[in-house]
Parts: sequence; C-alpha cells; structure tokens
Amino acid sequence: MASNGSENGTDENDVFESVTVEETDLIVELDDEHTLDKLSVIQPNGELFADTTLSAGVRRETFALNTDYSPGEYEVLGGSDGEEQASTSITIEPDVQLVDLRLGRNYPDEMYEDAGDRRTRTETILTLENDGTGPDAAVRLVFAGDIPGPTSDDFEESGIYDTESDLGGYADAVVLPPGETVTIYSYSQPFTSATGNVSCSPETEYGEFETTVETTVQDESPTGAYEVAYTGDDLVECDIEIEEVQ
Repeated sequence: MASNGSENGTDENDVFESVTVEETDLIVELDDEHTLDKLSVIQPNGELFADTTLSAGVRRETFALNTDYSPGEYEVLGGSDGEEQASTSITIEPDVQLVDLRLGRNYPDEMYEDAGDRRTRTETILTLENDGTGPDAAVRLVFAGDIPGPTSDDFEESGIYDTESDLGGYADAVVLPPGETVTIYSYSQPFTSATGNVSCSPETEYGEFETTVETTVQDESPTGAYEVAYTGDDLVECDIEIEEVQ
C-alpha cells in the first residue's frame, strides 16, 4: 500500500531537510553537510521516545512509530559531541473517519475475492479515511441497533476480515496510514438472516443502527449512524436498504 506520508515539522536551522511520517514510521532526513552524531526523538510527555547514533555520512534515519504511540507534538533533537545542535518538531496524530458503509449483498462486486454468497449477503464494506498526520489501526468493529446480528458484549474477536491472510479469518489489526483511504470488511455477519432480532415485511420495517470502528491511537472512535429499511416476506429474501443519518 503506497503512502502519501505527512510532514509538518518546523526547523530552527537547515540541518533537518525534512521530518515526515510514512506508513507507520517517522522519517528524518538531514542536510548533506550536517555534522550531527546523534538523533533523539522526544514524545509529547517530555520523555525520550527513541534515539540513535549517526555514522558519518548518514543522511536518513527511520524511527518506528507503529500504532501504539501517544499522539501529539514530537521533538527531534540533533546532537554533536554531547551537545544539542539543532531541533525541530512535528505533530503526529491520526484523524480517522468512517466515510462510507455498504452492504455486501447490494454491492457484491466490491466484496473481497472469494467472499462467497453467504459472506456477501451478510457482511458489510467500510471505507475509512485518515486525514491526520499519524498512523492508526482498526482493531474492532461493533454494530448496534436494529440489525439482524448486532455485536454481543461477549464477542471477543475483531469482527474485521483479514484480507492479508491466505486463510482469511479475523484480522488482529488493519493499519490506517496518514493521508490514505482504506477499505475493511466486517466478519461477524451483522446482516445474517438466521436471527429474530429484526423483522422483514412487504410493508417495510424501519429502524436505525450504529457502527463503531475501534482504533488503537485516536481517542474518539470513528462512528456512523444509519437508517435501515427491510422489505420482503422474510429476512432470507429481504431487500435491505441503508442511508446514513446526517
């Protein structure tokens, strides 16, 4: 997956050519003529996040943020012979939004490869956008409200399909890099017909439901609210339409 990266560092001098976030890494690039022998990264609480010794001629260093860092302003310090010579700062924080949710049954061509009829009819397709400057990861998908299969409190899996595994199953986490749009798929059958939680009738039954994507970094989980209509003789042959509540 390609990354647009993000950059918002402010430099006190010309030592730092750029400070960016790419995928889940903090990338520091230095000027050709720099004389630094050490780089340190300070996290928002003022404690050391990471440091490294620079060999002569090294112009690029990578620090792994992963998806369990603390969001906020990070300071990058450059030192030489034990003295601080330069500093720059960058704000690293995700801004993940749930921008679209579709039913697999209504968009079968947009389901993952080899989804099969049962999964296509019962699962959902979700589009997430990270407009922030830092990475995040989706770790759990929760459905609540007037749908056939809301997520139970004792459901311990992520409820997200693992598109990276040849075996399928539940994903532990789906990385959401800054500046990217990512598609995920439910894997908990929220629209299964094997339930009595909602009804479907020729006169149309109406309801509302909410979908929440739990993430590892962002404080407020991305959430979407939807109106839903069920039309048909039963849930097996039901026509289900949803519309986002604005």
